[in-house]
Amino acid sequence: MTSPEANCTGADRKAIIEAAIQALEQGEVMLTPREAARAIGCGERWLRDGANHRGFPHHRFGKFLRFSLQDCREIREIHREMSRPSALAKARRRKTTTRKSTGSGPATPATVRFKPAA
Repeated sequence: MTSPEANCTGADRKAIIEAAIQALEQGEVMLTPREAARAIGCGERWLRDGANHRGFPHHRFGKFLRFSLQDCREIREIHREMSRPSALAKARRRKTTTRKSTGSGPATPATVRFKPAA
């Protein structure tokens, strides 16, 4: 059994390849690490290290590292930090209660001392 592409002539095969290239180019843009780092707003070295060692989403074509726009979105989402309330906001939410000072704590038998009778 042979595939239909195996029976194509040279001109037909080139047309098929050109059509495939155009379809790929229309589908999604692939960015180099430099371009992706610029789009994400980070350093190129950090992005390369993340793809190589930390599992950032990426595509590898042989030795070429590429990032799709979806990969860039996912990397930004992975490193998105939720805003933290300021100290002033925390202070406003705390209940303002007055606590009575108990000194050193409740009296226990070991801490109670009796005065000798005179």
